[in-house]
Amino acid sequence: MESKLRGTFDKIHADADLKERTAEYLRGEIGKRRRTAWMGRQRFAAACACLALLLFVGGFACFTPSAYVDMDVNPSIALSLNRFGFVLEASPYNDDGAAILENMDVRHKSCEQAVELLLTEMLRQGYVKEDGLVSVTIQTENNSAQEKMLGKIRASVDTLLDSHHSTASADVFAVSEEVRDCAHDHNLSPAKYLAITQLQEVDPSASYDRCAEHSISEIKELTKEHCGGHHEEGGGGNGSGEDTGTGEEHGARNENKTGEETAGDTKDGYENREEHHDHKEKKEHHE
Repeated sequence: MESKLRGTFDKIHADADLKERTAEYLRGEIGKRRRTAWMGRQRFAAACACLALLLFVGGFACFTPSAYVDMDVNPSIALSLNRFGFVLEASPYNDDGAAILENMDVRHKSCEQAVELLLTEMLRQGYVKEDGLVSVTIQTENNSAQEKMLGKIRASVDTLLDSHHSTASADVFAVSEEVRDCAHDHNLSPAKYLAITQLQEVDPSASYDRCAEHSISEIKELTKEHCGGHHEEGGGGNGSGEDTGTGEEHGARNENKTGEETAGDTKDGYENREEHHDHKEKKEHHE
């Protein structure tokens, strides 16, 4: 049987044209399969590249600072945020700030959560004084995000102060990158840097180092005191409506003072403020 079948098939012969067409067909099919496999590999490689790009861009956005929030009650703390508003790093400007952060980690929390946690701890430890000041500054190049952050943080701080029945006030505002850079050059929060800069306008002898350990409220109070003195020297009043003499009389009194005496008055003012500050800290520690 097998020999008959083999003999029958042996009699079948394909002509040259059929062989050529068959070979052409087979070559085409093989080429299609190779192209399909190559295109599949290309698509897979492209998909992997897109995924890697997305991961890189997402990771870059997640771990690159795009906004900065600085809190100053006198514990001074800086927060760096990613573009999604989550805290990447929290760092202190002074020892009080370091003490607050010692047992608290606000990384990966939203900006509002971090501010609330930090302010709650400052309230608990008694840093927020009655009629004191809570200063928060924001610096970012994204104007729309800046306005949203200002509104949310201002609302959070006000709500928290109200819930603790605190009479302290909140000052939440935006600063430029230049201001923040200048503040960091002196290891100060932007709010304190601006307060000291304002004091220097009426008292050139004021220094960033000397004022660094004072609260912003104390610095502003010094500015008011010097502004009152300048107003008196201008000839007319002390801000309370009292007539304290003409400008010439004040000028004559100032001319009778030597440069050393004038500098001594300013120095004594700072030393008295610092002595009062140290006395208050000792009293609080004793209590």
